[in-house]
Amino acid sequence: MFQWKKILCPVDFSEVSRGALRLACDLTKACGGKLVLLYVVEPIIAPADFTLGPVNAGELEDQLVERSRKALSELVGTLDLPGDAVEVKVERGRASLEVCRIAEETKADAIVIGTHGYTGMAHVLLGSTAERVIRKAPCPVVTVRAQEAEEEK
Repeated sequence: MFQWKKILCPVDFSEVSRGALRLACDLTKACGGKLVLLYVVEPIIAPADFTLGPVNAGELEDQLVERSRKALSELVGTLDLPGDAVEVKVERGRASLEVCRIAEETKADAIVIGTHGYTGMAHVLLGSTAERVIRKAPCPVVTVRAQEAEEEK
């Protein structure tokens, strides 16, 4: 059997990412390893409509980072893993790039990530973070589809 001692699981608090997290927890327990839980705060782009008044994107991002840390800490409390088996990270940047960077930085043996299953024009317009991670990841990537997460629930 494979020995994945460190598993990276990016979450965005959606149901599909929670499904991926459940699988990541099961794999972490089975391998006796460590789970790295990651949330990425994407850059905030100021609106083109200046009637909204001044927007300080930096302050807003700082608030998002703090809220994300708190939400991840609460999420960790619901996991069936010992506290020392879970590491929490909140990063800023483009999600797919940060997931791959953190996987490399933490020497992750695998990434478990949810897919939102966009098709057609939505896929063309929005792209897929999971798809970009699969192409660029420094380690194996396990994906959990939205449908599978719903069925498991």
